[in-house]
Amino acid sequence: MDMLSTLRIIDFGEVSALRSQTLWHAVAHGVSAGSPPTLSFMEPTEPYVSIGFHRSSKELDPTVCGPGGLPVFRRMVGGGPVYIDRGQLFFQVVIPEAMTPARRGDAVRWLLEPAVTAFRDVGIAAELDDRNEVVLGDRKICGHAGGQIEQAVVVVGNVINSFDHEMAASVVRAPSPRAREEFLRQMKRFVTPTPTDFGAFIEAAGQRYAEALGLKPFPDDLSATERRHLAELDELFVDPGWIRGVDRRSNGWWLAKVKSGVWVGHGSSNGHRVTVAFEGDRICALNVDLEDGSRADLEISSPRSIEEMVETLGEVDPGVADLILEMAARPPA
Repeated sequence: MDMLSTLRIIDFGEVSALRSQTLWHAVAHGVSAGSPPTLSFMEPTEPYVSIGFHRSSKELDPTVCGPGGLPVFRRMVGGGPVYIDRGQLFFQVVIPEAMTPARRGDAVRWLLEPAVTAFRDVGIAAELDDRNEVVLGDRKICGHAGGQIEQAVVVVGNVINSFDHEMAASVVRAPSPRAREEFLRQMKRFVTPTPTDFGAFIEAAGQRYAEALGLKPFPDDLSATERRHLAELDELFVDPGWIRGVDRRSNGWWLAKVKSGVWVGHGSSNGHRVTVAFEGDRICALNVDLEDGSRADLEISSPRSIEEMVETLGEVDPGVADLILEMAARPPA
């Protein structure tokens, strides 16, 4: 069998939290070593938190995550902390690096487009927006992460039958109750589940990925080499040192991503604490806790441009205006 003319499809079914991470990492090592391009699926049976390779574990709320709380697993691709539970079906497409477009953004888009078509096949009017976010209208319906593991390129996504916004917001360490409240509010606004039949999506996705990649689909399982990798990964992913990762230096403010182009920021200037929600180049919510303990809310009936808001605030407190500009210039990955 010509490995590069076939698309291996593996439906792992229901798996533990640990295996919902280590299985697809094992597949990536296998594809890097010569296994065929692979599309895999799995449903975690228990809630947990996954954090991207380059992110600090200090971004997680220790009262919710870790010992005595939700398990935490660090993946080998990027992105921030995400809450995962059994209301989600995960899919992973893994192909040799040589098959992908050179530009990362192009590769991610190329590997998400068949999933968008599969969503439509099962009755969900999904689109891929300009930021490579899978959306229904302006709401995110599929979280995804991408990266390279050895010589394999991986894109991971999910189908969300149900979503606990409160739990998802709680796993992130927020600097203040107001920042957490705003993060939750924006998450409820911009992240929505799309209940569907997982089996129907699996069938549609297998067909659409095979068509897009020009490959012949066939059902299969892990190779012997991948099973050896799986055993090693099962040990690595529960190692405290791996989970902890490397601490990253803070910019002095807090940012939390809701979806690409939408994020919440919190910081301090001249004793004032500022919480702001960004939507692209606009501000959709802003409040300031003043140094004297009072609160100044700016009611925004519709998003206003960052430039306009900064000009207005600069007349009152230039430090607050500068802080907002700094947070706006560095949206979280």
